[in-house]
Order: sequence, then structure tokens, then C-alpha cells
Amino acid sequence: MPDSTVQMRGELRDDCRVFYVTAWGYAADHLFGWFPKALNCHRDIFALLAYEGLRSKYLRERACGERPPLVPFTEFLNDLGMAYGAIGDCYSYRAGQVHELLSIDRYKNIPVVNLTRHPVAWLEFYVRWCATNMRMRAGATDPLEWEWKTACHAYFEYLGLPSYTKDDIDIWASYQGMFQLNNVLGDIHAVQRHIAIEKIADQPEAFRSLATYLTRGKIIFDQASLDSAYSMRHTLFRGEILVESDPDQLMQSWPAWKVEAFRKLVSPEAIRVYKSFGYDLKNLTRRSVNIAPTHGKIQRPIFVSSLPKSGTWLLREILKMATGLEAHEPHFGSGLPDYENEMLIEFPSGTFFSWHSTLTSKSVSLLRGCQAKNIFLIRNIYDVLLSMLNHLSRDVDAAIGRSVIGSSYFENKTTEQSLTLMISGFTSSLMTWMGAGPLLRQIDSMLELVESGEALLIDYEQLADNKLETLQKILQLLEYPLPVAQIEKIIAHTEKDAMRERLRSSGQDRHVTSPEHALQRNAFSPYHKEMIDLAVAVNAPRLPERLNALGLDSILHLVSEPKPKSKWSQLKSRLTSI
Repeated sequence: MPDSTVQMRGELRDDCRVFYVTAWGYAADHLFGWFPKALNCHRDIFALLAYEGLRSKYLRERACGERPPLVPFTEFLNDLGMAYGAIGDCYSYRAGQVHELLSIDRYKNIPVVNLTRHPVAWLEFYVRWCATNMRMRAGATDPLEWEWKTACHAYFEYLGLPSYTKDDIDIWASYQGMFQLNNVLGDIHAVQRHIAIEKIADQPEAFRSLATYLTRGKIIFDQASLDSAYSMRHTLFRGEILVESDPDQLMQSWPAWKVEAFRKLVSPEAIRVYKSFGYDLKNLTRRSVNIAPTHGKIQRPIFVSSLPKSGTWLLREILKMATGLEAHEPHFGSGLPDYENEMLIEFPSGTFFSWHSTLTSKSVSLLRGCQAKNIFLIRNIYDVLLSMLNHLSRDVDAAIGRSVIGSSYFENKTTEQSLTLMISGFTSSLMTWMGAGPLLRQIDSMLELVESGEALLIDYEQLADNKLETLQKILQLLEYPLPVAQIEKIIAHTEKDAMRERLRSSGQDRHVTSPEHALQRNAFSPYHKEMIDLAVAVNAPRLPERLNALGLDSILHLVSEPKPKSKWSQLKSRLTSI
């Protein structure tokens, strides 16, 4: 049948019937729970309560901080609500997340309102929400673990706030909640309508007006529906408990540490926005506070992901000397390490995280949540494979108590055979190696944060041959200046000969490949390059293009390859030859 005869169902040509109500979480706050139930008192409205926030808690399709892309989710809602006059999601998204949706012509008129709450009352519910494990059943702790991992512990320590342990949920959750109150600065310009939930709860006409706006004037609450909505106003719902939410009473009950933390963590700019919403913060803002940082502390956690055999220990030593922090890597049992597991990422006090992590959307969400300073270290893929072969076949880490076990697998194999196996991967009773594919995926996984300006990408050659410039870039990223004398000391201490001598004196010199055991790239055969090219096409097809854009296309080169001439250069060459 010709396409011209295919007719779209009439209701699908209608304007999108979706609305969004944004807020900084539900947290079993009765007012936030009441609002979507009140909307649902009209039979032609379907309002969801924190739908996507709940999905991530239980179904684990994505990290707790992630949400589906708004365009397909909006179309999903529109389809789901086909039998209703309006359908909307309440609280799954934050105000700052809807800008991209509203910038698209088809969705620009979708009604969006941001519900606000008195910051002191909001904080009370947030801390209780964390302390009760987000209403998860006993034994399930992933959501709370996520809150702990994304909390800005390094910044709290930097400000000199009272210390705590992971079990002191009331303390660290208070700090994190206060820090999140500053997000109002991003919300204020993201959407046009900001309404206090307290006003909606106390003024039925304000609720009726808002419901009319959210449904684009299609639905007006009659008095019976309005009475039904407000009949639930003071009724606790399942999962809620009676909580003191009067800001005045809460502020009077705060201990001194909490008042001091609020004054340090909530910016004056955020305070002004809350006051513009009509919220009175009384004595919390009447006295200025000294927020001079603790000397020698880094504001943000440091996350390092490096390719194996790319200079990991060298970078760790540089960071240790620069910051005074120790490297931390996760402990795992037997078997292959799970480099993609975001829950292995953590930043114990006095440490920076350093491992061979492959980033996923979940780990990116975690790193963004805790506002980590990200450093990625890569190396030419052929050099990595050569060095890794030496590492596995000679069991060089045995000297530091980390034997790979099974190095005899490579006995009686030629160098050519061994390199073929390093590219393709293999498994045996002695050893398993996954090949070049995971290494290529790891490099590719780093580039989202690099391309968005949220990470520093270093290649091994820069680190080894231009240490001063690389160190200056690291210090700039960390916002942590050092005196020239300290920089010179770090460079001298991490020179190859100096590090090799320290390893030799401690019996660990095999960890650094000696010249007599080093393999060169000419050990590879032409077909090895073809195998690598296939591995790139299968595992990271956009990697060559992305590396080229960053000026690091040499990472995939077997030999030094000249960059292709520009069209002007080609034309100039032809003209010269005429």
C-alpha cells in the first residue's frame, strides 16, 4: 500500500499532553506525597510520584542519580496517558534537567513547574530519608551506599567541618543536604515557574490554578474534586510518619555544629534565592562565618583511571608527593577484576582513587555526583600489549606480593604467538587474558568526560617526557598550587633512574621493565595491526575519530604515521608540480 494512504490516528496529532513537576526529591515529605495524589483526584489526570527515582532503586537499570533521556521518556508518558487529558511525572527530574527538552520545538510548550520547600524543612526530610535507608527493605543498602559515595566528603573535610564515620548518617547527610541546597542557583533560571509547596498546600485556589496550567487549560478542578484533594491534606500516607517540619522549631533544635555547617555550606547567593521565595532563615544567616579552608586539603575527591602498564605507579607517586594523599584501589577476591563496577569507587579520607576503571553511565553519574577531579592516563595500545606481555610472562608483580600466577602459560611460545594471544585474548587452566578489546573500551569510556571538559587526559609519553608541563596541568585541575621548589623536588624524585633505584633497593626492580627484557613495536607482524584494527571496529568504532579530535591519534598507531594533508596542502602540492 502506498505511504500516502497511511493515516495517523487523530489523537496522535494532538499536542503533547505531558507535564513535569520538578523538585529536589520526595523523601517521604507528606506535602510532596500529597500533591500528585491531589492531582489524581481529577479523573482525567494521571500524575506519577517519583516514578523514575523508584525504578533505579529496585530494577538497577541505571544508577540512582541517572534518569532516562527526556525526549523518549516524554513520548513514553504521552503514549501511557493516551486515555487521560493530561499525564505528568512529579519529582523524577530536577529543574536543571528539563532545559534540553524545552529547547526542542515540539516540546517547548510542555508545562513545567518547580516546587520549592523551606530549606530547613527539606533538609529534615532528606536526612531522615537517608537515615531510614530510603524506605528500602532490610538488607538492601544500594541507595544509601550511593548517597554516601556521591557525598562531597573531601569538600567537607576541606572546610574543616566536624569529622564523622559512615555510620554517622545524621552528620554526613546533613552536610550533603546543605551542600545540595546550593542547587537552587541552577534551578532559578532553568524553568520559569517556581512555586512553594507550602502555598499550594494551604491555598486551594493556588492548587486549582496550577492544575489548570499543568494541563494547558484543558482541565479545571470542580469543587468536588478540589474538596477530595484537600481532604487528604493532613492524612499521612503509607510509608510516612509524623515529622516535625516547622522550620522555626527545627532551627531552634539544631546543635551548634549543624548551624555552623549550614553557614559554611549554603552560599549567600543561595540564601538570597530562598529569601526571594519567601522563606525566613532567621538567625542562620545573621552572622557571617569564617570559611577559610583547612590548609593542605583538596576541595574535591581525585579519581584516576589508567590503562594497565601506562605509568600508573609513576602518576600515583606524583600525586602522593603533590597532595599528601595515598593511592587507594579496591580490594577484590579471586577471578577477573570488575573494572566496570561503579560501587567499587570510593574515596576514604586521606586517599585518592586509582585503578584501571572502565567508565559506564553509572560511574560517570557517580563521579559527577561527588564532583570528582578526574585524571585519565592512556598509552599507545601496542606499547601496552608489549609491556603487559612482559608483565604476565615474567610475573613481575610477584616481588610486591601480587603474583599473577600462571606465567608459565607463555613458556615454549614464540614472541609472535604470544603477541597474537595478547591481542585476541585466551583462557586456560593457568591464566585468562581478555585481549585488546577491554583496553580499547576503557580508553573510549574515558572520553565523554574528557570531551565535556570534566577530566584531564594524559598519555604516557607526556607523563614520562614532559613531566613539568603535565604536573602543572594536574595542579591546575586540582586548583592546588605548589611552590616551585616542591615541583622541582617531585620531578627529581620521579625520574626514571631514581624510581628504578628505589625499586631495586627494595627488591622490586622487576616491576619496571629493564632494557634487556623490553620488546619493541617491530615485534608485531603486519597481521597483528589488522587484528587491532578489527578490535577497534568491534569494541570502539568511534575511538579513532575521537582520539584524532584530541590530537592523540598516535595511541592507535603501530608506527609513526603522518597526518593526512589538508585539502589546501594537497592542492598546493599539485600546483607546485605543474
